[in-house]
Amino acid sequence: MNVRSGGAFVRDGVRPLARRAVTLALLAAVPAIAGAAMMHMKLSRSEPAANSVLRIPPKDLKLWFTQRPELTVTSVKLRSGSGASAVQRTLAPLARAAADSAPIVVPVGVTLAPGHYEIAWRTMARDGHVLNGIIPFDVGSGAAKR
Repeated sequence: MNVRSGGAFVRDGVRPLARRAVTLALLAAVPAIAGAAMMHMKLSRSEPAANSVLRIPPKDLKLWFTQRPELTVTSVKLRSGSGASAVQRTLAPLARAAADSAPIVVPVGVTLAPGHYEIAWRTMARDGHVLNGIIPFDVGSGAAKR
């Protein structure tokens, strides 16, 4: 039912201008909602940083993520050497402070000798998205021979 009210046509009690404003607001919100839904967790930084050369061996490894990872399915391994002399240790326990922005902290447990190392990590976001990566670093005054 169309009724003329104050110079504008009103259809079913809704003015055309108001209907257009609501439609535009909904259309503007769609990209923001879709963008948030498509955003996956990723590693934002680490200590030691990728490709860093440390003069002093780290006592802990720290991993920061853009979202809170699930600790129950998170693993962190430390690799050293290469080829037949390669050594890999699974590090535990994993710890994280209550804040969402807090890093995962993993004690190394031993004093690392000078050389090349890789942190191999694997985790899962709340949405089930699995991530993994490698963070290479060196301990010693210069890059170790690889």
